[in-house]
Amino acid sequence: MPGWGTWVALLLPHTLPGIPLSDLVGDSLADANLPELRRDSTHLVVALRGTVPESGVRLRYPLQRMSSAPKATSGPSAAPKVRRTRDELRDLVLQAGRDVLLSEGLGTGAEHLTFKRVLAHVEATTGIRVTNASVIRRIWDNQEEFQLEVIRTIVDDQGDAEVEATSEAFDEALAIMDLSTPELRRASLAELIRVTCARYIESAAGSGAAIQMALATYISANLHTSAGSPLVESFQATNDRLTVEYMELYKAGLELVGWRVKPGLSLEDGAATVSALAEGVLMRKIAEPAVLATITQVRPMDGAVVEWTLLAIGMDQIVDFFAEPDPDWVS
Repeated sequence: MPGWGTWVALLLPHTLPGIPLSDLVGDSLADANLPELRRDSTHLVVALRGTVPESGVRLRYPLQRMSSAPKATSGPSAAPKVRRTRDELRDLVLQAGRDVLLSEGLGTGAEHLTFKRVLAHVEATTGIRVTNASVIRRIWDNQEEFQLEVIRTIVDDQGDAEVEATSEAFDEALAIMDLSTPELRRASLAELIRVTCARYIESAAGSGAAIQMALATYISANLHTSAGSPLVESFQATNDRLTVEYMELYKAGLELVGWRVKPGLSLEDGAATVSALAEGVLMRKIAEPAVLATITQVRPMDGAVVEWTLLAIGMDQIVDFFAEPDPDWVS
């Protein structure tokens, strides 16, 4: 429409059909013979010559400038915006931050975990547009605080998938166990170790464990300067939780085949030793994938040739150091 330089939407509080333009915008503007482009339940769209006047024309309702011609609408109105609570928004952005960090890695730190990148990920994956103003000083004081919380949530979840996979592997090992002689009880314990270590490695390969281990290494290396920080405290709490969970699994496994911890030694020390070995294997495989190579051995219970991971071989030796047959065990 030549000559009409500004599209203007008049925001209106009532239904428009049948209402004269003069009643909506005032006589002075209505008399200017403005093209009325579109009406709906909330807007009247008209065109002005040049720019919207700052004085000289009094409008009954506020103006909203539009940079281009309005498009005709058809069908139902757009769905209303959903207002999310502070906690819902926090969870949404935190999960996006976890996704970005776990998919792109740490690099030299979490410096690439910016609000811009994370909020773009939210919009790309959910269709929800979140602005900086929605989160800065409303949820986190600054970007660094957000980065630390993302890292802390990853540390908090460290090892959960692996514990679950190790627990589920018990059923697989039970199917082949033979507890009829002391030698077969030891072979059954070895089978339990072999199967659980294999499932642990499989689970860790798809759970972001490499980044979790890298975070753990970083935090451990900085304990002397970061003592008392929320991140260090979270790491220590997670480490304590995992130690207790694995101790329960190891205790159940030993009791199942009639073994016990040797007098003078502790199950906690044994669990910590196995965890150190497992974490080292996960870190080592990044630089040297061959560390996950397997060695075949004959299984005593049925003569089958089975594969042993290096983690399982190491754990089997640790068990021999910390445990022994229980003389009071009864099948």
